Amino acid sequence: MNCPLCNIQTENSFSANGRTYHRCGNCGLVYMDEKDRLDANDEKTRYSYHQNSIDNEGYVQFLNRIIEPAMQYLSVGMSGIDYGCGPNPVLAQLTERNGLKCDYYDPFFFPEINTGKKYDFVFATECFEHFFSPANELKRICSILNKGGILGIMTEFVTDITDFDKWYYKNDPTHVCFYKSKSIGYICETYGFNELYNDKQRVIILKKS
Repeated sequence: MNCPLCNIQTENSFSANGRTYHRCGNCGLVYMDEKDRLDANDEKTRYSYHQNSIDNEGYVQFLNRIIEPAMQYLSVGMSGIDYGCGPNPVLAQLTERNGLKCDYYDPFFFPEINTGKKYDFVFATECFEHFFSPANELKRICSILNKGGILGIMTEFVTDITDFDKWYYKNDPTHVCFYKSKSIGYICETYGFNELYNDKQRVIILKKS
């Protein structure tokens, strides 16, 4: 298979949890083989089980892990989008509490997106791991993000010391792509971003140059 992030043919394949994965030597992405992905109906059904709400204190604290560091780069009145928000766009509500304007988009639950509109920021929380084609999603994100705009990504990173067989994050069958620090470096170089913040676990904030 060719890597869905950098499109380089990947030779390193392995099995885990009854599924086949590939490691890209070029950009570091670890990704699930196409034959093991869920179909669209099963994927949407699984997402429908998510019952996160703004009244869930634990979930709000989880999202604040990206909102709080991002706010130092954002100003009241800026407009953005919660990209891949799922069935409940909680992050959009939280950013509006901080004086920002925030639309939301999800391919299953809120599929309408104005690709002609430009945004000051894009939050993509816990969705990069779901992208079948990260390259296509990044191209779309770049097309709607203003120059100098902020891209906040939340996804748990895979490292050289991750025991993939025992790693809980890969057990969700909708999680198909996992990113190393090398993958983020590739994204920055290819799509014109500078890294502003990285907690080395799951939150990274980039600025479009």
